[in-house]
Amino acid sequence: MTPHHPGEEPQRTGRQRALALHQLTVREVPPAALPQIAATAGFGHVCLFTHVPAITLTGGGKAAFPTVDRRNIRAVRNSLRDHGVGVTSFEYFPIAAEVPVESYRDAIALGAELGARRAVTHIHDRDEARALHKLGELTDIAAEYGVGVGLEFMGLSPACNSLQRALWFVEQAGRDTIGIGVDALHLIRSGGSVEDIRAVPPRRIVYAQICDGIGLHRSADYHAEALDRLMPGTGNFPLADFLRALHENADLDVEAPQSGRRQADMPPLDRAREAFAWTNTILANALGTD
Repeated sequence: MTPHHPGEEPQRTGRQRALALHQLTVREVPPAALPQIAATAGFGHVCLFTHVPAITLTGGGKAAFPTVDRRNIRAVRNSLRDHGVGVTSFEYFPIAAEVPVESYRDAIALGAELGARRAVTHIHDRDEARALHKLGELTDIAAEYGVGVGLEFMGLSPACNSLQRALWFVEQAGRDTIGIGVDALHLIRSGGSVEDIRAVPPRRIVYAQICDGIGLHRSADYHAEALDRLMPGTGNFPLADFLRALHENADLDVEAPQSGRRQADMPPLDRAREAFAWTNTILANALGTD
């Protein structure tokens, strides 16, 4: 499969969606430099972090990512403006028993100031009633700032470890401003499939994240793989079918962190360009364009 390169984005009449470079794909890049990297590679949007909580995932430690805060938000906002780049999602605001949702307010406000569309959450609280209450509270706080909420499921979060479980939470929340985010790796490693996406009301899935991998097996311990993924189109995930199953307005993020190539000093711009090129190839295949 030959990738399309910047400037060769396939025509997607009636199927236009935001295509975003996720911060994790170029993890070492400071937030203020991310828009330039994205624009140079061909992306029109980015996903970034305004909050990194002290949540330990199954099989992994506590995360540390480049983060937008009050000290650098002016530079980030200027960079977004100067390079004509928008923000789709900003991360991340997990529902956890020990964390008051109100503590996320300032970081949600930062995302809103950047013009972001939605805040990303995961559910780690195994108390179903409490988790649902907090999810509603988070959605209401985000709505105060004019942003939605995207709930992601993953096998590394037992409280919400499947697409069906995420759909249940979203439907029970009973709010129009919350939807589901489907990450290709998490879908497959949680035992999900493209057929599961097709079974969900199309507008419930508001964005998707793509990468690639080897094997369609289920796993509850794939933290290392989550940090070292393949570029879309270089593994055997059914990504074309995955994209065809999504609603045409669902945003698309390329989340393909590659810790091995980063440690081998492959420049972040080169990885971003590869991400854009391979993703366009998948889009062309999925949408039947040349």
